[in-house]
Amino acid sequence: MTVAARIYIVRHGETDANRMGIIQGQMDTALNENGRKQATLVAEALKSIPFDRAYASDLSRAADTAGAILLHHPELPLTRQEMLRERDMGELQGKVVLPTEWANITPTGTSTIETGTNFNARAIGWWNRWVLQYIRSLEKRDDPYNVLVVTHGGFINTLVRGLVDSRKARYGKGVTMKKCVNCSITVIEVAASNKGIIVQCNDASHMAVSVVKANADEINV
Repeated sequence: MTVAARIYIVRHGETDANRMGIIQGQMDTALNENGRKQATLVAEALKSIPFDRAYASDLSRAADTAGAILLHHPELPLTRQEMLRERDMGELQGKVVLPTEWANITPTGTSTIETGTNFNARAIGWWNRWVLQYIRSLEKRDDPYNVLVVTHGGFINTLVRGLVDSRKARYGKGVTMKKCVNCSITVIEVAASNKGIIVQCNDASHMAVSVVKANADEINV
């Protein structure tokens, strides 16, 4: 497969809410000290990639992580997008829910939580508009275009599962979905035919600091 573009998808750095098990959803929370260290580490891991475009969720924790990465790419503007936000967790936002309690969460008939169907449609819609349409507009060149995307754990896993389920992408040899910890990196290679191969999924081998392994925003509701 001739690769037209490589999409580097990064989860934002840690927040106090991540550490405390608070459901953030679309709350605008800031990176904590460890999160800023994580952002520096992922920036170092990606500093040699000649990015052509950069997108981030417009929530501070993602945009600030992207900002740390782009310190190594000062000529590249950052496009902040509401479409890249985490799932809207509605009435659960701001609440502490321990992993042992996740199975007991049941939305009511008046729930304001973004449905899984709508969240998946938003993630795939973003991919179609901002990745596939972008690739179709590109002039051919010898080296692949490189796109940075900084978003949220729930969004990343929903996007990857949606791409695989819809056959827009497949896992590369030996690649499986891992836990999407803060500042992990997923890389998807996309051909001019718009078919993708997930060559790296939620890799955190560059993380030399502690990471929170559970993500309260990914409870199954």
